[in-house]
Amino acid sequence: MTELPLRALGRLRQLARGGTATVFLAPELRIPGLPGERFVYKRYTDATKRRAGPSLTTGLAGFVRFRERLPEPQREAWDARIIWPVCVVVDEAGAADGVVMRLIPDRYFQDFRKRAGGVHRKPREIETLFGDDETALRKGLPPVGVTDRLRLVRAVAAAYGMMHKQGVVVGDISGRNIIYDPDPARPSVLVVDVDSARVKGSRAVFGMQPHTPNWQPPEALAASAELTGLTDPDEDTRDRLRDRWAIQSTRTDVYKFALMTVRILANGRGGAVSREPSGARRVLRDRLGEPAAALLDASLSPEPRDRPAMRDWYELLQPRHRAQPQAAARQVSGGWVWVDGQGWVRGSQACP
Repeated sequence: MTELPLRALGRLRQLARGGTATVFLAPELRIPGLPGERFVYKRYTDATKRRAGPSLTTGLAGFVRFRERLPEPQREAWDARIIWPVCVVVDEAGAADGVVMRLIPDRYFQDFRKRAGGVHRKPREIETLFGDDETALRKGLPPVGVTDRLRLVRAVAAAYGMMHKQGVVVGDISGRNIIYDPDPARPSVLVVDVDSARVKGSRAVFGMQPHTPNWQPPEALAASAELTGLTDPDEDTRDRLRDRWAIQSTRTDVYKFALMTVRILANGRGGAVSREPSGARRVLRDRLGEPAAALLDASLSPEPRDRPAMRDWYELLQPRHRAQPQAAARQVSGGWVWVDGQGWVRGSQACP
């Protein structure tokens, strides 16, 4: 079921409103193939639909079919980590009005204490791990130690690695589009707001994949600085620099994942905008060895081609790496080789 008429949603109850869409609970909606699930309807604003243009309906339908084409075991693993659109909602004219998604499980929600008293229940976004512990406790958040923070980083690497393996560029990675459950027995994450992602070989549904402020990779910052420095750029130059700013790839995803890792492992005041890797490097070196710290450095490289793949992070963060001493002269992770005195280098460049 790729498309669903608006009237088929039944009764709706508003849950949240943002700048691009309003989210409603659809308690009466049932979808074949997803027994026992509850659903929400994300209705895009008129401005959002205008920006997307006439290709919005076909683009969203392609998103839905992408998930439907996954083999069942992969689709189950996908749904365990990613809140992906499962239906396009169309209006009477057959144009896309929004998407249906699975309701986020309750364990990913948190009662946040307000300064003025009372609580506000909302998803527990990963950015709540970036700040200082005192503020987190005041808000009612549970404490999350270094071990569980590493396990959450590993869960994010697994989710993004799965997306990359299926040819999906996440694009707009930030502290708000990952939510987490800190349960010490099994910390887990969910990727949300993925309708800005792009399947390789196709255009992003809403055109340009955006960068959230304070999450731009070096190549985007350089393009922005160059454009700002020009006094009167011609239209071609402006378009060229804007294209350089906007381009997203698995390499920009890796940079932003590394930035998220820095902010999770070296949290504190100002942590939400920090790009200083030294604290996270220490944690990774102490817990996983020097190769892990070097992988962070490679992921934050200003040169995209020097950044490793997400699978390298996932492999390195597996529990077996904690149990093994880091004494071997060489270790292999994907297409990269750890060489003492050199760090992580491409296999073809490693000295014997």
